[in-house]
Amino acid sequence: MRGIHYDAEGDILSVVFAESSHAGHTGIELADNIVLYYNPETGQPLELILVSYQALVRASEQRPIRLDGLARTPAKARATLLALLQSAPLTAFLQVADGRGQTTPTGRVFEIFTPMTLQTVAAS
Repeated sequence: MRGIHYDAEGDILSVVFAESSHAGHTGIELADNIVLYYNPETGQPLELILVSYQALVRASEQRPIRLDGLARTPAKARATLLALLQSAPLTAFLQVADGRGQTTPTGRVFEIFTPMTLQTVAAS
């Protein structure tokens, strides 16, 4: 993992797994406020962005978040993305059910930082 940045004012958590040129990546909006950038050629995760991070954590504690964006991707890309989402390092941030028996996969956002730690990360 290359780095984690938290913007306290915008409540945006950005996790960079690997650097990439903009030409070598694809972004998928997995759900409202959850975007995953990955390299479709290598299948490598590049960056995960969680907007309204703390609200996502609270909401996913109540019930899993529907990953509607993932459900709308083409089958081949969806299979690649599900494999990425169900392996490290992404499993440290999201727990995803693959949608077997459901039309839409769901996920839970892990609270990886306490609010005080988030403020410390934002200040650095």
